[in-house]
Amino acid sequence: MTIKEIEIQLALGSLPLDIKWYVAKNHNTPKKLLAILSIDEDWSVRHCVARNPNTSKKILAKLSTDKDSGVRYRVSRNSNTPVKVLTKLSKDEDWLVRRRVDRNFNIIKRNK
Repeated sequence: MTIKEIEIQLALGSLPLDIKWYVAKNHNTPKKLLAILSIDEDWSVRHCVARNPNTSKKILAKLSTDKDSGVRYRVSRNSNTPVKVLTKLSKDEDWLVRRRVDRNFNIIKRNK
């Protein structure tokens, strides 16, 4: 399946969930497609986007305010998450998110 075919199926709402997961996890997925998947209604797709090291800082910033704490947790783990976003997540209502921020390489590097 080509990127264009995936984009069309996403627009039509006909892309199966398992394909969305695969595309969202794939490190070669273009940032444009990750941006589309980052607003998927299914939390598990947003989890995969938040984990992907190719996800842009802008999308990670948006995902850092997701209603699902698991998405925010995965943003706090992503090595591309900007320090400004991590600082905000360090005050998250979910203790697991706060705890994970302390282990992000960007925070560790900043504190050395």
